[in-house]
Amino acid sequence: EREQSARFVLPDRQPMAHLQRGYRQLTTSLTYRLGVSSIARAAGSVLLPKRNFFLTSRPFANQSTTSAIMPSNTNDAATSNGLPKGYEKITEGTITMHYPQSENSVFYNPVQVQNRDLSVLMIGMYAERRAERMWVTRKRKEVRKRMSQEQRSATAAAVDTSSKESKVERKARMAQFEKDLDAEVEAAKASVNFTKLAQESATTNDGMSIFEALAASGLRSLRYWKEVPGLRTMVVNDLDPGAIDLARENVIRNGLEGALANEGDEHNKDDTATTTEEGNIDPLKKYNLRPPGIKLQVGDATHEMYMSRIPPTLHPSQYNTTQSKYQMTQYDVIDLDPYGSAAPFLDGALQSIVDGGLMCITCTDMAALGGSHPETCYGRYGAFPVQRSGYLQELALRILLYHVSIIAGRYGRTIRPVLSVGMAFYCRVFVEVWDDKAGVNNLSLSHGHLFQSIKCSSFHVTPVATNESVSAKQNGTTNKNPNKKLSNVYRNGRGPCDLGEAVCSETGGSYKLGGPIWTGPLHDLDVVNDAIARLEKSEENNGINPTGGTPVHPLKMTKTLHGLLVSVSEELPDVPLYHSLPAICSTVNSSTIPRKSFNAALVNAGYRVSAYHKDPGAVKTDAPNHVVWDVVRGWCKENPPQPRKVNKRHRKGEDPGSNAPPKHPHSDVASLILNKEIKTKIDFTIPESFASRKKAVRYALNPEANWGPKAAASGLGNPNKGKRKADGDTTEGPAQKK
Repeated sequence: EREQSARFVLPDRQPMAHLQRGYRQLTTSLTYRLGVSSIARAAGSVLLPKRNFFLTSRPFANQSTTSAIMPSNTNDAATSNGLPKGYEKITEGTITMHYPQSENSVFYNPVQVQNRDLSVLMIGMYAERRAERMWVTRKRKEVRKRMSQEQRSATAAAVDTSSKESKVERKARMAQFEKDLDAEVEAAKASVNFTKLAQESATTNDGMSIFEALAASGLRSLRYWKEVPGLRTMVVNDLDPGAIDLARENVIRNGLEGALANEGDEHNKDDTATTTEEGNIDPLKKYNLRPPGIKLQVGDATHEMYMSRIPPTLHPSQYNTTQSKYQMTQYDVIDLDPYGSAAPFLDGALQSIVDGGLMCITCTDMAALGGSHPETCYGRYGAFPVQRSGYLQELALRILLYHVSIIAGRYGRTIRPVLSVGMAFYCRVFVEVWDDKAGVNNLSLSHGHLFQSIKCSSFHVTPVATNESVSAKQNGTTNKNPNKKLSNVYRNGRGPCDLGEAVCSETGGSYKLGGPIWTGPLHDLDVVNDAIARLEKSEENNGINPTGGTPVHPLKMTKTLHGLLVSVSEELPDVPLYHSLPAICSTVNSSTIPRKSFNAALVNAGYRVSAYHKDPGAVKTDAPNHVVWDVVRGWCKENPPQPRKVNKRHRKGEDPGSNAPPKHPHSDVASLILNKEIKTKIDFTIPESFASRKKAVRYALNPEANWGPKAAASGLGNPNKGKRKADGDTTEGPAQKK
């Protein structure tokens, strides 16, 4: 009976391999169900504990490796604190897990604690905004219906019905109707606790669903389940069965086994929300939702997302045959945190996210995004970075957002960045995705080309296209000439030539082209300021938000996150990229100008200036290039730089052993810049406004040594991938160093 109940996955290999794999899987099945750990070690396999999962064979690399799921009667040695041998205890947030020390079988990196803390905070805040949006939608519908009935009744009771309403009167009446509607809804909002509303939604069909595509140990997913309000369904997915084994063990260890979703048919849908009590279709209800709880699954993340593209508000009567049989509803939140680039997952994710959903994206391939491998960056993201640029940290974010927005536009969707930050060795962005076909037409206005001087740090960012009417609405500006109507035509953008700079005005050097990049805002400052306020309140209340909202548990990286968000809130939102102050000063061989003095000169000249959250030497300003260099010239006039030492052997075209002049001598860039006339009034007096800076830990240092990326997980499901040498094996290969 046990043999008949076992299900085998036999890949297309040689017959003998089929028999060997089948034998291991059968032995594994008997091992787990009978609890005989010695047979498991001999067979070298382990079975997922739920009978509806496929059996998977995973031979161990060496005898010291243990299974992520350990039978209760195992005889393996344990440490004095009760941990299995070779394991360490990790506590993060509200979750405790045991993690194998001996090898990198399932990926875990303590560097990402800041990432996970920030994600808990941002998703928790999104849950409250989502609850508010849903309440406002229902309230507006209710108020609109009542006001419309009252208006019709008033019209029918009117004495004089002979005069017909003019078009202008009707337009004015509708405008007043919408104004009264908005006022009543806003007044009603004041008495609603959206934090409590979000928390209560977890037990209803209004609760959120989150998909973690690459869950590894499941630590992030379990933290979401316990620390994010309003979470109804948490899907924990990974391609490696060993990772899901460990995730299941963590579920049990944290007392969450009762929250596991029913794992019968993978496409068993919850149809409890198909109709209202009266039996009428409600367009605001959600249909065919996933079963509530935590679902652990071994699967291809891209396949799962492509199979989850039905809008939850679409009634089942409108499904086609494929949707009815195979498709699932979209997710409210999708978290992509791969080892490397998220590019392969973005197309599926942007189709499987609900209208207004939140995407959390991590990319660790900074070598590509930062310009070290521009050809790789172009292949992945469709944009070419500028190598060795001073603004590479922000450029990486803008290339990523450009790529996300392009993919979203294919499906009639737009993105709204909520928070985009660079942390440690990676970048992390939180974007809301909206169905907005009209907004897709304006996408070209938020993209730009980058022109970088080849001889100095001067650069220009020009839009891909322009539209006078749309730009005026977006910027909130009015037409300066009332006699001339603003054009609503999309026109091609212009390069630096239209600015009178066919070549760099400072050095005469030509430009190299980079991009395209995202030129819109990187953050929603209202959300950022709300997050700062929450962290400050929680720090005064032992790390917990006193109002009951996020964070509901102390965040380990509270001070670091607070400093990061404060720096983000101070950035200029409408100025793409920045100047690197050390690079500017190095160009003219000057000592680095104090940042406060440099910023003061720009502010006193009438321009705005800010820092950048990732680079302490960054100067983000709306001042043109010649003003930036005028400040440098003014400083060098008061503090003359030392003459640059010239090494003849390094001159291009010159024989190192010759005293002859170089065949192609380089122009003295420092002299070209410093000899120009200063056209801006330079004043280094520190303004009083600089003293009102918020206190925060900006640019926090690494908490420990060797703080950086780890090697990729070897994967218990595929022992040959990333396979390392067994402990104690001293055999040297041909290229091994002694």
